[in-house]
Amino acid sequence: MAFYAVARGFEAGVYGTWAECERQVKGYSKARFKKFSTRQEALDFIQQFGPDSNSVSSGKSISIATKRKFSTNETTTSSKKPSTSNMVMDSSSLRKMNERKDIPVVYTDGACSNNGRGGALAGFGVFWGDNHEDNVSKPITGKATNNRAEYSAVICALKQALSRGHTELIICTDSKLLINSVTKWIKGWQRNGWKTAKGEPVLNQDLLEEMNELLSRIKVEFQHVAGHAGIYGNEMADKLAREGAQQYSGS
Repeated sequence: MAFYAVARGFEAGVYGTWAECERQVKGYSKARFKKFSTRQEALDFIQQFGPDSNSVSSGKSISIATKRKFSTNETTTSSKKPSTSNMVMDSSSLRKMNERKDIPVVYTDGACSNNGRGGALAGFGVFWGDNHEDNVSKPITGKATNNRAEYSAVICALKQALSRGHTELIICTDSKLLINSVTKWIKGWQRNGWKTAKGEPVLNQDLLEEMNELLSRIKVEFQHVAGHAGIYGNEMADKLAREGAQQYSGS
């Protein structure tokens, strides 16, 4: 069996076929990928050459979801779990989080099939832990896009944390795009009347403003994790998001 490691591409991760791998690297500037005979070698390659898995901390921060493709014939039963035999945890991230057991940790993710095309389906997942009562798998409302699914997952997790009286939260995500949006770019967009540097309207302003308001009420630390790399919490949030997307009924 072959394992295709994509260290730098549209979505870093380990893929089982060349077709899946090609979709992530074709047209991506300075893509880095390689074929291996074992999954562990592929994961090691991603760890060595992929984006850093690091923590971004801020007194006012936010979390995200991810862009995932899924098959419409997958089960929609939330109680079922994916196989964990090949899942790994990022040791440095876990060590850092385990030292702070008083702060809750949540994984968020979003999924959208046929993103940007007709027939798109989008949903989000929020994973607090195995059999946790606050785990969420839902379709999004409005237009089905990856980013709206990601933002919806974050908003849901933040509302849950606030309703339980949490003052701090660690959100684990594999999307650096949203982290940058809410920790680096949002203030500039606000000053510029919600226009980009090119003068174009910022997409999804409604959700960004809602997240920004929620973030003013809780201290959030981002933990960036590699996507498609078998990290348990990330994989579970992804499964919930894909199940939620299958329930999407349109805007």
